[in-house]
Amino acid sequence: MNPLKDDTRYSNYDDIPLFLDANKIVRVLGLSRSSVYEMLRADTFPVIIIGGRKLVRKEKLFAWLDKQEVFPSENNSLSKSTSSTF
Repeated sequence: MNPLKDDTRYSNYDDIPLFLDANKIVRVLGLSRSSVYEMLRADTFPVIIIGGRKLVRKEKLFAWLDKQEVFPSENNSLSKSTSSTF
């Protein structure tokens, strides 16, 4: 196995490391690398900077994801309020 390429797959929450770098976030969330780097640059994303590395604590990542969740009823009220202004 190539030491620079980590193909670790996480089968459950307990398998995920306590701290995640960009590559691990890509594997956990299944997002593109560019999307993850965009998240890491956002002011609202819970990043820890150690040296030049940006890391995210596992529990903070999942707490942040919970806050991003939008329910259909919220989408409907948003679209109704904006459509009435046109």
